[in-house]
Amino acid sequence: MINPKKIALIGANGQLGSDIVSHFSQCDRYQITALTRSDIDIRQADIVDQVLTSQKFDVVINSAAYVRVDDCEQEVETAFNVNAIGALNVARACRKIDALCAYISTDYVFRGDRPSPPYTETDIPAPINIYGTSKLTGEYLVKQTAPRSLILRISSVFGKAGASGKGGNFVETMIKKAKAGDPIKVVNDIFMSPTYTYDAARLLDALLQSGKEGIIHGANVGQCSWHEFAVQALHLAGIDHSIEAIPASAFPTKATRPMNSALMSDRLDPIPTFEMRPWQEALAAYLVEKSHCS
Repeated sequence: MINPKKIALIGANGQLGSDIVSHFSQCDRYQITALTRSDIDIRQADIVDQVLTSQKFDVVINSAAYVRVDDCEQEVETAFNVNAIGALNVARACRKIDALCAYISTDYVFRGDRPSPPYTETDIPAPINIYGTSKLTGEYLVKQTAPRSLILRISSVFGKAGASGKGGNFVETMIKKAKAGDPIKVVNDIFMSPTYTYDAARLLDALLQSGKEGIIHGANVGQCSWHEFAVQALHLAGIDHSIEAIPASAFPTKATRPMNSALMSDRLDPIPTFEMRPWQEALAAYLVEKSHCS
């Protein structure tokens, strides 16, 4: 039997991290060490070095991030300490133990000022908010520091664990409001590609098996507005509740959002073992697993 790859996962209790733990723990090809904030603070270089060099990991997945986009505008130092300096600390430890450094990034590295087509891996990033800038800086530091790196960009994530930093996820918020009979307004002129974290975890598995490195876009296939996403979520859940479509200008936020940051990949075709499904199918699967469907 082939020895399983030893993997360290940072951010194991996050929305994506939880699904990575769930999926990878069921695979004989991996031996996963799940690390939460209490186990490792990626802002502290000495702690990162001590934890990650304590054993010979083959892969280190860094899914830890400061993801509160609006708060990043005010808490700039925190955003960069986690998303950039933290990524650098992890990459340095990976270089020391010759491990693949897998960094989870975001669609917010793009400006989002073009109507179509979706952004691919060859498009040039140009973030327009602090969160996106801090994550892009993290990408650059990982690529510059780690001899072997994999940067997986995902967007508009939804998963069973919810986002600890945001108090759940968008789908759950819509369902909760609809069941309570609350009025719902959702922007209809900001477009993105939803990402089911379970699918992103399975994709990450396929990427590791295939030996892929570099930048990969890992969102589910297709794009939609937030309003369309919300309407589809309630429809699939069997909930009859109207959702008012509003322009982004009617819902001002501290951080400027890309108007169209939809993602697609030009680098997944050579991977025969896995294919990302359309976001509608992923959403339906999520709702079944959460038992929201009637």
